Amino acid sequence: MEASSERKEKLVLLVDSDVETRFVIQPLLRPYGLELVIARAGIVALEVMQRMANRFRLALVSMELPGISGKVVYETLRHFRPTLPVLCLSASAQGGGAACLPKPIQAVDIAAWLGRVLGGTHPDERDHLPGAAAAPDALSRAQSRYGMTGSLLDAARELARGMPGEGPTDW
Repeated sequence: MEASSERKEKLVLLVDSDVETRFVIQPLLRPYGLELVIARAGIVALEVMQRMANRFRLALVSMELPGISGKVVYETLRHFRPTLPVLCLSASAQGGGAACLPKPIQAVDIAAWLGRVLGGTHPDERDHLPGAAAAPDALSRAQSRYGMTGSLLDAARELARGMPGEGPTDW
């Protein structure tokens, strides 16, 4: 059986429109032989994850995204890619507590998280984001929709309909 630190996936998905975040994260991945794939919007991130599902080692998701919110992307990945470690990044003072790293990103914080994840530890960051959990009926609809279509974007739409602060989805 292959240890998690020896997994073959070499891609890291960064879902963020902030260029500075990329400059902090990219050099930290090199020692691990990982490559950064950047999606500047949530829809793009879910489409990339849909097409290349088994190629990603981990994902970092900004809460401040255009269009589909970071909360929806985070929760969609958490529910429909449960073995993928996902970290929340937030510029908001409310951020998400232990579930999020504050922006601007500090290299030492990302390095510590990477060390835990790549060392095989499933971090606490996998917890629900405060205020982001979808209503049970929305999760049920999302699971049903995903079962019918296999689409992360379809599942995300259903989750968004049942999440606090998420309006009608026109994406």
